[in-house]
Amino acid sequence: MPQASTLQVKLSVKSVEYLKKKVASGEFASESDALDDMVAARRDEDAELEQWLKEVGVPIYERMKADPSSAIPIEQVEQHLEERRRRRHESAA
Repeated sequence: MPQASTLQVKLSVKSVEYLKKKVASGEFASESDALDDMVAARRDEDAELEQWLKEVGVPIYERMKADPSSAIPIEQVEQHLEERRRRRHESAA
């Protein structure tokens, strides 16, 4: 097991209750284990976002900066999103 360190934090009542439920359910051995797992998950999500930004987001931004005429007008994007919402709503009904 990696070396542990101590950190004193204050959590909301809801957060404490949530952690206690996770331990009571047997999902985690302790509140510390639950928090450590949640922090690790967030760290992984952040790393994935950073990777996406580097590989996808920045190149798209650079292309748009170089040629703004290739951009899609916001009205067209909004119309497309509204059509998708409408289709989803119709298929759910």
